[in-house]
Amino acid sequence: MFNQERQSEIMLLLEKNERVSVPELSTHFQVSVDTIRRDLRKMELDGLLKRTHGGAILPRKPGVSTGYTVRKKLHPREKDEIARLAASLVTDDDTLLLDGSTTAAAMVPELIKFKNLTVFTNSLSIGATISETQKQIKVFMIGGMVHSEHFTTISTECLTYIKKLYVDKVFVGSCSISSERGLSATIIEDAAIKKAMLSAGKQVVILADSSKFQHESLVQIAQLDPTHIIITDTGFNESLQEQFRKHTDKGLRILIAK
Repeated sequence: MFNQERQSEIMLLLEKNERVSVPELSTHFQVSVDTIRRDLRKMELDGLLKRTHGGAILPRKPGVSTGYTVRKKLHPREKDEIARLAASLVTDDDTLLLDGSTTAAAMVPELIKFKNLTVFTNSLSIGATISETQKQIKVFMIGGMVHSEHFTTISTECLTYIKKLYVDKVFVGSCSISSERGLSATIIEDAAIKKAMLSAGKQVVILADSSKFQHESLVQIAQLDPTHIIITDTGFNESLQEQFRKHTDKGLRILIAK
């Protein structure tokens, strides 16, 4: 197989799986890991992918968002692991604010073990799931115009409501997390709502699988705050840990779900 043919097939694998690893590609194509690394370097120079520690991912366009239905299918195992660890921070009688992220939605089945919870959310999916399956939880839907692709309420009404809240714990997803630019989102209205949520709780927890790190989306939400907690998965490797060292040294907690 010629280099160009192999690189074209690597792109097909990336588009299907969103990420590839050097060892897997080496086995798949029956070539050395050095050959694969050369392929990935060339493809990165061509702007086709972004190399990571041990592999590669598709580059993200800052202004392009992915709909809820598609996002829900991405990294399900990692999201479930993150959701379980996030739920371990919840206690009986808590008031919670959950955003419209698919990882926050994955927390809902874990909440059944707690008593006297009150949940505020702008997620139609979370609101419906709690109402249907966990009637012991008191749920408040945050109103506003509905974003049809993301199944969340947005607009000034939603923002005004959130600014009145002060809950025990906030759980928010982020499209991208950069060590330099902090949290960012692809939709302007969504960024404003998430920023308001960050100020609406005694404890703030950011939920993000490892593919979200060292990317930047269109609109900044906020810089990383040393009082916040980030929960991610085991893909947050030593290289990423080193890149975020200046934040963790200042107090930012990054918890890795396993």
